[in-house]
Order: sequence, then structure tokens, then C-alpha cells
Amino acid sequence: MGLERFYNMKKTTAGIVVALCGFCGTIYGGSQVSYSQAAPAPAPFTWTGFHLGVFGSYTHGQFEPELNLSGTFNQIPPIIKNGLESRGSADFDSDGGGVGGLIGFDYQLGKWVFGLEGAGEYLWSRESRDTGAFILGVGVPPLDMRTSFKTHYLFTVAPRIGYACGRFLPYVTGGLAVGDLEWSQTVRDLSDPGTHLGDSRSETNVGWMVGGGLQYALTNHWSARVQYQYVDLGSAGFDSQVSNSPDFRSHHSGSLTEHNASFALIYKF
Repeated sequence: MGLERFYNMKKTTAGIVVALCGFCGTIYGGSQVSYSQAAPAPAPFTWTGFHLGVFGSYTHGQFEPELNLSGTFNQIPPIIKNGLESRGSADFDSDGGGVGGLIGFDYQLGKWVFGLEGAGEYLWSRESRDTGAFILGVGVPPLDMRTSFKTHYLFTVAPRIGYACGRFLPYVTGGLAVGDLEWSQTVRDLSDPGTHLGDSRSETNVGWMVGGGLQYALTNHWSARVQYQYVDLGSAGFDSQVSNSPDFRSHHSGSLTEHNASFALIYKF
């Protein structure tokens, strides 16, 4: 009986040891599998970083000329003078496209994103208006008036503030705008082509812009955005006089504002 009891105890102990080893092995093995299969946690997305981009735009420009007559013009009937000034001060619009590039930096603080961006584009925005022949009154020769303008480029530098909604970034912006304004205005006496009034002016103007947009991160590096800007480039002016009667004087001024919608593809480093 003693040997049999000793044998059974030995057998039971061995079974317990084997079971414990199997249990520990299962835990250890499972632990290894879990470690080997666990994927590293992806880094959280952030808008912080430098970025470069390209864009295309559509521009609707509004040109506002103003003609003021002085000198001997003050001695002619007001209805004639006012009629000429009115025709020379009529607004007109233009539509055109543009292509350009941008560079900037953003910093995300919580949900808020603060940035600074510079952009430049070449514009195809130009328009002209010709009144054709008109007569302002009895004894006044038939006249013709032509007004035209062009703008070729636009540069902007501005901060922007956005609020991150995951990969969406709505934002507002506003700052400096620099562009060119080239325009001319001429009044001709159709009965005497050598008699005319007017000149042209071309200069680079410093103005301002304000706008906003919505940007979406396609990946951690690539994003796309749509943006709207209202741009005011100020005015440009010149003086002139009737070619064969310099006492008939005039001042011509013109201002340009633009509504600019663009689509951009951007790479963040």
C-alpha cells in the first residue's frame, strides 16, 4: 500500500507540473503572438509644416473709370460736359483665368491652425469698351470714346486662421495684394481724326485682399482646396488735354477690383 500510494502521488504531481507548464506556455506563446502581430499606432494627423502648391483660378474684374473735365470745358453747356463725363465714367467688367504657385507654413495649436502664405499668378484679364459714334448736342461734332484695361499678374502675402475638423480645414485670410493696372481712355473727333483727348497709364499698385477657403487633406502630405478672394488694387490716373486746344483739360482715373476663385493642389512637408 505504501508503494502504491507513493506511485500515485508521484503520478499526480507530474500531471500537475505538466499542466502548469502547458498553461504557462500558452500564456507565453500567446503573448509572443500578440506582440508579433501588433501594428504600430499611426501618428496623429497635423496641419503643422511647410507647404508648396499650384493652382488655377477664375477672375471676374470690375473696372471703374472716372472722367473729370476742366479748363475751357467749364464754358460749354453743362448738358454736353456732363454727357461726356458720364460716358467716360461708365463701369465695365472682365472675365479671365490664371495659373500660379504658392508657398507657406502652418502651425496647429489644438484645433486652431495659424499660417502665413504667399502666392503669385499670371492673369488673362482684359477688356475694352468702344462707345461708337455719338453726338452730345447741336453744333457738337460726332465723337467716339474708347476705354480699355489689362492686368497681367497678382501677388498676395497674408496670414490665415483656420479651425481643424479632422482632415477638413475651413479658414479665413486677408492681407497684402500687389498687381499691375494698364489702362487707356481716348476721345476722338470723328470729323477731324487729328483732334483727340486722352492718354494711357501703366503701373504696379499695392492693395489689399480678404477671403476664405476650405482645404481637405487627401493624405498626410497631399491636400486640395478651394478659395475665394476679394481683391482691391486701388486706382491709377493721368491728365490730358485736347490735342489742338490745350485749354480743354481732363483728368482720367480708374480703379480695379477682382473676385478671384481658385482650386489648388498642395504638398505638405
